[in-house]
Amino acid sequence: MATLDPRSDAVVIRIVYDGAPLAGKSTSLRALGRGLAADVVSPAEIGGRTVYFDWLDYTGGLFEGRRIRCQTISVPGQATLAPRRRRLLASADAIVFVGDSTHSGFAAGRAYLSGMRSVLDGVAGPPVGIVFQANKRDCPDAIPIEDVRSMLDEFGLRVAVIESVATDSSGIREAFVFAVRLALDRVRELMRAGEFTTTPPAVNSAQDLLEELKRSEDGRMDYAAASGLVHTRLAEVRPDSREPTLPAVSNPPATPDGAVASGLIWPPVDGRLILHELSQSRVELHSEQGDWSGIANGKWRLYTQAQAVFPDVEQGRSVLVQAARTQASLPRDNPVSCCIALAADGHGQFRLWRIERIG
Repeated sequence: MATLDPRSDAVVIRIVYDGAPLAGKSTSLRALGRGLAADVVSPAEIGGRTVYFDWLDYTGGLFEGRRIRCQTISVPGQATLAPRRRRLLASADAIVFVGDSTHSGFAAGRAYLSGMRSVLDGVAGPPVGIVFQANKRDCPDAIPIEDVRSMLDEFGLRVAVIESVATDSSGIREAFVFAVRLALDRVRELMRAGEFTTTPPAVNSAQDLLEELKRSEDGRMDYAAASGLVHTRLAEVRPDSREPTLPAVSNPPATPDGAVASGLIWPPVDGRLILHELSQSRVELHSEQGDWSGIANGKWRLYTQAQAVFPDVEQGRSVLVQAARTQASLPRDNPVSCCIALAADGHGQFRLWRIERIG
């Protein structure tokens, strides 16, 4: 992504804020915007959750005598928008991973760290530096920072750890400044290798990025709309567009297995094989605002949104069909790495689940 813009003679870098849903990415970016006196643009969000991205454009400081322009964005955390998240991560020169360091949020962060690492492994050029912003340190159940570092060691990640409380801006500027330094280290390596380009950035504004995402996705994020985000297209955003939120269930829902009824799994054969494999291992579910997620057998991630609950099977089936049509329009993986299932949740209702291979 990094480039030298000949029009302004500025070094343009991109800092991407990543993390699990509700970890504090958008809150961090808005706190940063207040501190830098810069506006944050959010093309769309539902219930405070980012649908496309948050965008903050800031120019300040010098590198090799040139101004530094930072395109700073946050990614959507919802599992249904994973392709959008991966595309944005792959454009980063440095990443601020916002990790919820409370006990309840820690497990979700682990899964997202694993996904982030798999994206970065495929990025060409010098390594993309990472700052782990250990957020919510003011919460009574925040885990010891040594446990955070131990977890990062388990992943084999060499990252800077900076504690933060995004709601009062503590640690926000420090994490950003460190990320900018990492991005400029990457620029220096690109220059040394003769790979640093001198060209206007292909994306020069939040609107440019929005249009690029729409072109690249070609409507394929409609599953997110079907399963509870209500929409993914900016033109569909309306204040009253949200479906009523169903009450959160305090007990974990039952997870789908190979006994799910015919017609409630996509793809029909491979999907059932995936569910059978899941049933052979224990799945520990974690809840975030009514969403449930978990890891099975170390290589499958299950996810269901709070809104993806239906009082009867026929209502759920219609949403499943929409999701399956969207998924069927995508290139087929071999072996299949994703399935969608509608299953009884053990509380008298039906849940739509998405299961994706993570390893």
